[in-house]
Amino acid sequence: MVERILVVDDEPQFLRSAQLALRMAGHSAVDTCDDGERALEILRRGEHAIAFLDLMLPGKTGLEILEAVARERPEVSVCMVTAMSELGTAVECMRRGARDYLVKPVSDGQYLAALERMVSERERGRENESLKRGLLSDDDSRPEAFAAILTGSPRMEKVFRYVQAVAPSRLPVLVTGETGTGKEALARAVHDLSGRNGAFVAVNAAGLDDHLFSDTLFGHVRGAFTGADRDRKGLVEQASGGTLFLDEIGDLSPESQVKLLRLLQEGTYLPLGSDRPVRSEVRVVAATHRDLAAARRDGSFRADLFYRLQPHEVGLPPLRERKDDIPILARAFVEEAAAQFGRPAPALPRELWTLLSNHPWPGNIRELKGLLVDAVGRSSGPSLSLLPLKERLAQARESTPEPADPQAEGFAFPETLPSVREMEDLLLREALRRTRGNRSQAADLVGIARQTMVRRAKELGLEE
Repeated sequence: MVERILVVDDEPQFLRSAQLALRMAGHSAVDTCDDGERALEILRRGEHAIAFLDLMLPGKTGLEILEAVARERPEVSVCMVTAMSELGTAVECMRRGARDYLVKPVSDGQYLAALERMVSERERGRENESLKRGLLSDDDSRPEAFAAILTGSPRMEKVFRYVQAVAPSRLPVLVTGETGTGKEALARAVHDLSGRNGAFVAVNAAGLDDHLFSDTLFGHVRGAFTGADRDRKGLVEQASGGTLFLDEIGDLSPESQVKLLRLLQEGTYLPLGSDRPVRSEVRVVAATHRDLAAARRDGSFRADLFYRLQPHEVGLPPLRERKDDIPILARAFVEEAAAQFGRPAPALPRELWTLLSNHPWPGNIRELKGLLVDAVGRSSGPSLSLLPLKERLAQARESTPEPADPQAEGFAFPETLPSVREMEDLLLREALRRTRGNRSQAADLVGIARQTMVRRAKELGLEE
């Protein structure tokens, strides 16, 4: 989608320089104006999506134009440009609706970085609106149910439709998926769509022994054990009428599994030290990264509990199987991190997408967010620095164990084994294909020097 740009300034040389820089960067729809009154008339027509406004203009000031645009054309993204560097001026511009703020003299790189930030923000807004309309088209009465889960994946759309269908049920929901895939966010969506009036209460079962699990979930009565000087309500009671989310359910001890089974079968539980069952109207949503079916077969997880948890099962795909979501997630994480650091979101280099798409993401969304937050924190320029990401991704590759059986990982050798040289040629070709011919990235991907990759690419007849 072409975004039409208007640059407003009373200095002819500045206008020519800005227009040339933007057009050289591939933005052909760039108009200029040197008068405040005329600029406001142009922006009121609604033909321009982005504007760069000088603060001091003849006719009307930049702030007056900004206020009018924010009121009449809020869809227009405005970046203020001024020779004044006072912090108060920048804050006032942002308060009145500006998306960004530049101080003269402005380099071409600063102009382009600010434009990229505004374009990215607009794209993400359109993506989120499109996702809301598409994912919730069958039931638009709860538009915020999946707001915390950013995705455009068809597989995730199927997950959402299934969740909408089963959320009103009182039966348990089992959410499966690797660590970092967003199981708790999906559990919250189940609760939000369920129509239940009680609270959403989450607890991680990993590392809880039976006594701590029982006390945490079911509470205790006075005198149940040393130090129990008064009654204590458990999380089950706190979630009564709502949803109890049990994360890492596969790590429960055998004794705790029996107690959870009773809650699911009979709707009752025993607080520690009590012999009087307490009835509960809680709905259980459980999550695990383990293969519970395999745990059931080897006896480490009770079969009856497994079947009680399984009436509604939702599997979340790993990030490596929904890589089209990486740009959506990355933009969101970068903007969130920049806000936490109290500075504008940096522009995202095109090379970033190739870098991210070629990582297997064993830690999934959580790993992606952690890497990008670190990269934003270590970036000081207008564009996101890729060096921290490259370093962290290289460390991750080195710490990932090699597969014991390459064929089990989807790599099959032909009947007649190729030579080492032939295998090397195939590897280099594949690395260059995945990085769209970028020699530096391809070299990083396979762990060789860039000069070596350039030389070998020439030998293979793959010219840049």
